[in-house]
Amino acid sequence: MGDEVSTTPAQDIAAELRQQILAAKLEPGTPVDDAGLAAELDTDPETLQDAFTALAAEGLLETLPDKTRRIAIVDNHHAIQLLDVLEVVLVALFERAAPQIGRSGVAAMRSRALELEATIGRGDMPGSYRALLGLIRIILDSAEHDELRAVNEYVLARSLGRLYLYRRAELYFIWTDGWKESVALLEADEPDAAVRRLRQAFWILTEELRAGSSADA
Repeated sequence: MGDEVSTTPAQDIAAELRQQILAAKLEPGTPVDDAGLAAELDTDPETLQDAFTALAAEGLLETLPDKTRRIAIVDNHHAIQLLDVLEVVLVALFERAAPQIGRSGVAAMRSRALELEATIGRGDMPGSYRALLGLIRIILDSAEHDELRAVNEYVLARSLGRLYLYRRAELYFIWTDGWKESVALLEADEPDAAVRRLRQAFWILTEELRAGSSADA
């Protein structure tokens, strides 16, 4: 109980809406009905506005020129950019952290990688998001650099959350296989190869998206 972190009503509402967005119950482009959501979530307008502010900062909600809101839309071009951000930041952190991840950390990564595969397999996208955040946190902790963590934790979570607004289910196996095989290389005491494998997963995903973009042009 002592480890529990208290949250504000606005944070609770933001978490509920984030869950609905990641689960595609609120799909990209869906107009936001303030009154309807306030009634559905049994909250007051001020708390709802605070939750909206948090979700907008995460890139999950956007305000249109007419001041109405909608669930953010991420297209192929932006998805490639988000993968680029994730690769640059996460792979650099992993390169620093990989040699320092101990047995318990690798075991935890194995658990999270399997959880990622299982949740994606059953269509539990919020669960897969939590599994990925778990993997990222292990890497951040193992990098043992407070400033790197402070700067990058939010960037990684935001980029990852926005990427979930662009669904390409046929490519998910590239992501899950990349993580599983990278962890297997850590288990084999090959940290450099583990970093290369994760970088390769990003490269393959990016090239697949670029190929799709060219085909649509």
